[in-house]
Amino acid sequence: MHLLLGLAAAVGLALFVSQLAEIPFRSALRGYDNTFNYLWLRSALADGDWDFRNDLAASNTLTPDHRAAALALPPTEAGRIPNKYGLGWAVLTLPFYLGADAFVALGRATGLLTLERDGFSAPYQIAVQTGHALLAVLALVLATRTIGRWLGDRSAALAGVAAVWAASPLLYYQTVNLSMSHGAAFFLVAVLAFALERATATPADAAPGEPLRARWWLLAGAALGLAAITRFQLAVFGVVVLWAAGRNRRTVTRLALVAAGAAPFVLLQLWAWRVVYGRWLVFSYGAEGEGFHWSRPELANSLFSPWHGLFYWHPFLLVALAGLFAWAWTRRGAAIAWSGAVALTLYVNAAWWCWWFASAFGNRGFDAALLPLMAGAAWLFHRARGPWRTALATVAVGAAAWNVYLVLLYRTGAISRHAPLTWEEMLSAAARLPDALRF
Repeated sequence: MHLLLGLAAAVGLALFVSQLAEIPFRSALRGYDNTFNYLWLRSALADGDWDFRNDLAASNTLTPDHRAAALALPPTEAGRIPNKYGLGWAVLTLPFYLGADAFVALGRATGLLTLERDGFSAPYQIAVQTGHALLAVLALVLATRTIGRWLGDRSAALAGVAAVWAASPLLYYQTVNLSMSHGAAFFLVAVLAFALERATATPADAAPGEPLRARWWLLAGAALGLAAITRFQLAVFGVVVLWAAGRNRRTVTRLALVAAGAAPFVLLQLWAWRVVYGRWLVFSYGAEGEGFHWSRPELANSLFSPWHGLFYWHPFLLVALAGLFAWAWTRRGAAIAWSGAVALTLYVNAAWWCWWFASAFGNRGFDAALLPLMAGAAWLFHRARGPWRTALATVAVGAAAWNVYLVLLYRTGAISRHAPLTWEEMLSAAARLPDALRF
C-alpha cells in the first residue's frame, strides 16, 4: 500500500500544480458550474447586490458563447439572472477570497501591485485553488480517522481511503477542478461523519451521566446544513444523522442541536433565493427547466453506462461497494445507515434528467457517497490476510493507474467529455495523448 499512497500523493500534487501553472493563460475558475458557484461570493463582496449581470460581463471564466447564454437567461420575478446552484461552496471559499482581497488591497496601497480588486485576477484564483486543496487534504484526514474508529484499524482505513480516492472522481475534483462543488461536498460529509462519530462515541447504554457532547451535534448540524446548500442532494445524508440521534432517549435534544447547527446556513440560502428569485423557497433547477423522473430512475445507466457510469469509469468502486455491503452485513449499525445514504444518492442521481452529469469526469454526482465506499474498501483490507491482501492491494494500484490515465485523457481533451466512451475508445486514445499533452 505504500506504493499506492506514494502514487496518489505524487499524482495529486502534480495535477494541482498543473492547474496553478495555467492561471496566467486561462482562469482556474472557468466553466459554467464553477462560474455560478463563484458569483455568489464575488457579487456579494464586490458589489453587494447578487445581481450577476455585471459579474458575468467582467468575468474571465466563460467562453463568449457561454457568457451570452448566461446573460440571456430569463429573468426571475425579482428581475435578476437566476443562479440554480447553492451558495455553500461560496461560504466555504469566503476566507480564501478575503485573504486574496487583503493581499491585493495591500499591494495596491503600497504601490507593489496594480491588479484590480475584481475577484478574478491571479491572487484570487491561487487563493481559491490552494484553499480548497487544503480542505481536500483535511477531508481525507478526517475520513481516515473516522473510518479507523469505525473499524478499529487505522492502517486499513488509510488503505481504503487512499484506494478509493485514487480510483474515483475525487482524484480529479480534489486536485484539478477545485472550483466545482464536488470536493467541497466530500469535505462537508467527512466533517459530518467525524462529528457524528465523536458525538456517539459513548455507548448508548452508558450511565445516566453520559455527556451530551453538544458541540459535536452542533458541528454535525452545521456540516449537514452547509452540505445541503452546497449540493442540494446531500440532504439525503440526513438519514445518517437520524440513525445516530435515535440511539437513545436523548433523540429530541440531539436533533434540536443538529437543527440549530444547520439553521444559519439554511436560512442564508432562503434569504439568497428571496433576493435573487423574489421568493423564499425555490426549486432552482426546475426554474431552469431541469427536472427529475422519480418514477423512472436510470439506475443501471448511472452505474454501468459508458456515459460516465460510476463503475464503468471507476471499476474499483464496485469492489468497494461489495466491501460496504459486507461491512453492513457483519456490523449493522452505522454501516447500514451509511449504505442507505449511498442508495439514496444513487436514486437521486439516476432520477435526474441529466443522469450522466454532463461533461463530468466519471460520475461526479457520487462525490460524498465515496466516503462510505472508502469504509467498504477499508473493511476488505481489514479482513484480508496474506495473498488475499496482496491481491487486493494489486487491484487497487492497477485501478489507480487506470484512473490516472483517464484523468490525463480527460484533462488534455484526448477524449470527449460530452459523449459515451467505451473502454476500447479510452485505450485507443493513448495514441492522441502525446499531442494532447502539449495543450
